[in-house]
Amino acid sequence: MPMLERFSLLHTADVDEFRVAVGQYLTPHKLAPAGRVATLENDLAMAALGPVTLVYGRNAGAVLQVQLTEQVDYYDVNLALAGTNLVRTGGEEVLLDARTAGILSPRMLASMQLSDGYRQLHVRVERYALERQLEELLGRPVPGPIRFRPGMDLTDPAAASWSQAVQLLVRDLNEPAGLAGTAAGPSWAAFLMTGLLLAQPHNYTGELEQRRSGPRRPASVKRVLDLIERDPSAALPLDRLALAAGVTARSLQRYFKEYVGCSPQAYLRSVRLARAHEELKSAPPGTTVADIAFNWGFTHLPRFASAYQERYGVPPSATLRGT
Repeated sequence: MPMLERFSLLHTADVDEFRVAVGQYLTPHKLAPAGRVATLENDLAMAALGPVTLVYGRNAGAVLQVQLTEQVDYYDVNLALAGTNLVRTGGEEVLLDARTAGILSPRMLASMQLSDGYRQLHVRVERYALERQLEELLGRPVPGPIRFRPGMDLTDPAAASWSQAVQLLVRDLNEPAGLAGTAAGPSWAAFLMTGLLLAQPHNYTGELEQRRSGPRRPASVKRVLDLIERDPSAALPLDRLALAAGVTARSLQRYFKEYVGCSPQAYLRSVRLARAHEELKSAPPGTTVADIAFNWGFTHLPRFASAYQERYGVPPSATLRGT
């Protein structure tokens, strides 16, 4: 059975039509055949499970050159089902094939070279959802974004298990009576997001491993975390945090980078965003976004709104209205 046959969107020989259609579900890009062109065939299918979207593409008849024209604003795991894809991003080069997948993280630009006969499955994960999933695993706010290692070794047992779970989901989606199309759908998304965070190295992997089996954070870091969690709306400049920690400001920044994965001020902003989010969800009638933003130490409303939407996927006004 063809990949995601029940969710087919397009079969075309027009490369521009294919490019426009793919750009609706992934990042806008330039797409052009390279070298000799035979009869082109392009297929596209898409299935969405909440914050996780599967996008299948196939090209035949030519090598295709791809250049993203905008930065990626989600997490994109690209699995090569047949053929190869040479991905270049941030000075790194990854050849996607049966043994290696590729991951693009937010704010990345990339170029690609798709071989003739290349078949690919993109697992698109919305940024706000994956970062919230990580917050649940860590038990603390995450400033983000998560930066994955671009190459995913599918011979590694954890990555192989995750890839097999994706394939199982695809087979289930192809069945009209499959569980993915029922209330079990969101559970699939949560399972894939958690598995990805545990299977593929990223800038929070060290902390995840520490929480599972590693050493405790230094007392100086714990004192600052407790202070921030106790009253994040208070004025907490770096020098006050360092005084509470009993170390120099430079040492505190170094400890936070090592044990928390971000600076003290980034952590403080993240906690304030989380508290504002909770208050927006339960605010009584007549409350404004500005009221809540100011309550939690945000004095620049446009910056607050931008940071909030980047983290939660909607503007703060939408949360306040319950939409």
